[in-house]
Amino acid sequence: MTVEEVLAEVEKDWAFYNRSGGGVTIGGGEPLTQFEFVLALLKRCKERFFHTALETCGYGSWAHLKEISEYADLLYYDIKHMDSQRHKQLTGVSNRLILTNARKVLSGEVNSEVIARTEVVPGCNDSEEDIAAIARFVAESGGKMIELLPYHALGSSKYKQLGINYELGEIRPPSEEQMDKLRGIVKFFGLKEMTGVY
Repeated sequence: MTVEEVLAEVEKDWAFYNRSGGGVTIGGGEPLTQFEFVLALLKRCKERFFHTALETCGYGSWAHLKEISEYADLLYYDIKHMDSQRHKQLTGVSNRLILTNARKVLSGEVNSEVIARTEVVPGCNDSEEDIAAIARFVAESGGKMIELLPYHALGSSKYKQLGINYELGEIRPPSEEQMDKLRGIVKFFGLKEMTGVY
């Protein structure tokens, strides 16, 4: 789709955004991999006075992230794991670039409101030590908010439709008791915990 085609779809819901205070959220995959398109779309959305949000893990050029952020009212910054080796096992890439960009974003080098996010996936990053490491990093980098998103398997049916193996099929969502413990850790580090569902 072209930027104008996407914008035409977005504009169909203008009355809803106007009443609710909502807007346009660009997610992915990773939006930084389509920098030119995302930047052009965000610029057009701002021209139309839409509230804009970007969901990113920051795996891309700092110059690109900085430029895109000038047109995003809100950045959801995804931090999956603090251990670089474990991060590479889980995602296929090191977290070095992600954390370098995160420090800049969280310290206020962008004009956007920033909410750090962590999808809590049992067996991957759901230990108290994992969440404490992430919360410490966010707090020490200047962040104010973190959203812990409990894993769910709602997307598994899409994988089945596409004939793709869903590798997380045996994983069950974390219990509410476990999420409450993890939220307590976030609060210990002085961060506001946002409630969300992944």
